[in-house]
Amino acid sequence: MRYTVSEIAKGMGAALLCGDPERTVSAWTFSSKEGNEDTMFVPMKGERVDAHDFIADAYAHGARVTTTERGEIVPGTEDMTYLAVADAREAWQRLGAYWRGKYASVPMIAVTGSVGKTTTKELTALALSPLGNVLKTSGNHNGQLGVPLMMAELSDDTDCAVIEMGMSLPGEMGRIAAVSKPDYAAITNIGLSHIGNLGSQEGIRREKLSIVNHLSEGGTLFVNGDDPLLRVLCPDCPDYAGTDGILMYPETRERFRTLKVVAYGAETWCRYRYRDEVLTEMAAEFVYEGPEATLMVTLPVSGHHNVSNATLAIAVAETMGAKAEQAAEALATYKPMSMRGGRENLPGGIILIDDTYNASPDSMRSGLDVLCAVSAKRHIAMLADMFEMGDHAEAGHRRVGRDAAERTVDVLITVGELSEAMADEAEKRAAELGRNMSIFRAKTREEGRDLLLPMLQEGDAVLLKGSRGMKLDEVAGAMRLRKM
Repeated sequence: MRYTVSEIAKGMGAALLCGDPERTVSAWTFSSKEGNEDTMFVPMKGERVDAHDFIADAYAHGARVTTTERGEIVPGTEDMTYLAVADAREAWQRLGAYWRGKYASVPMIAVTGSVGKTTTKELTALALSPLGNVLKTSGNHNGQLGVPLMMAELSDDTDCAVIEMGMSLPGEMGRIAAVSKPDYAAITNIGLSHIGNLGSQEGIRREKLSIVNHLSEGGTLFVNGDDPLLRVLCPDCPDYAGTDGILMYPETRERFRTLKVVAYGAETWCRYRYRDEVLTEMAAEFVYEGPEATLMVTLPVSGHHNVSNATLAIAVAETMGAKAEQAAEALATYKPMSMRGGRENLPGGIILIDDTYNASPDSMRSGLDVLCAVSAKRHIAMLADMFEMGDHAEAGHRRVGRDAAERTVDVLITVGELSEAMADEAEKRAAELGRNMSIFRAKTREEGRDLLLPMLQEGDAVLLKGSRGMKLDEVAGAMRLRKM
């Protein structure tokens, strides 16, 4: 969409410092290194860098509109259009809420969870595709800067939207919810991701529940009935005892009085249910049961977590007006995104599962399940450090080590200092089980790569997984370039 500077200023609550109010903008950036004359630069203050210092650089790269908190024109950029704001982050989020308000009639589902947000978003967008043009979160635009950017993509041609919402700090989810103002919301699970910042799983749940703070009146919240911290929120659950004992922000508790909470999962009491799950190394099949339909669903990917996420996707589609049968047909075309657990057949008869985008103890377990479902001579797992776990780091890494030893993993390569505990626990548990499991420790991904590549043999299946900062995708790249 293309907007005039005057309308952007209105949405931001900004003042025109200088320049042409009728200049139009069709793209936005937070980097001074990208853009053109149709791009608006929005410099943010970070902990170590203040992007206002790079307005001249943004101008040199083509941007002709910028915000500023400093109230001054940078020399050499006098023909740039400046919008004065008190706080760029708040102004940007206010603009996102303005864009959402312009298209308030577009039905929107917001998706969050400790793990599986992106996959669930992709599956849900596919399931909703029979309704028409679906806007979905692109890339990693799921946070305080990215969600407003997605609101800029709403248009007259948008029939519905699926917005992924992530957070790592207290208060973040509520601010994002104020931008997107969803009609429906879904929480996939409460795991250990970001527990170092949020203190406990109850603290994580409180933050995730803030997704409903600006849910439309009478909106619907989907919760995972298989998750013990979420199932208790659903009135249909036998364990339900009201929400008074649940840790929530006051705004969230107030909103809970007006919304409808429904569950999806394997339990018979779930409104939307999966059963008769069959997992193969290439696919997942299950029976979906909803209020309007019971049908067989086939996904072209394996993994129990994908069955759960697909059940949610069909549930959302049914609730938003699509036919379950059409949603299931669309899901049959699903293809995993890059670094999200897709299976690749490499030269030399090697199977690679590249799940290097991020990691937590729960997603590690899912990744190991996918690996061990593959028919292979050897199952090799290279697992790297998981970040932002605070005081739970050692316990989380040890849990993954136990999970690896209790599955058919033949070779475990751990990467990083935190993963030393993973290797130690795997070694201990394998001995208890009498398993012959080879365990190697690497301090860096380069060291891990140099351990892995020479040992590869025809018929091996390899899982690569770790937190994004460990950059195991570079090991995946080396595997693809490996010469036989």
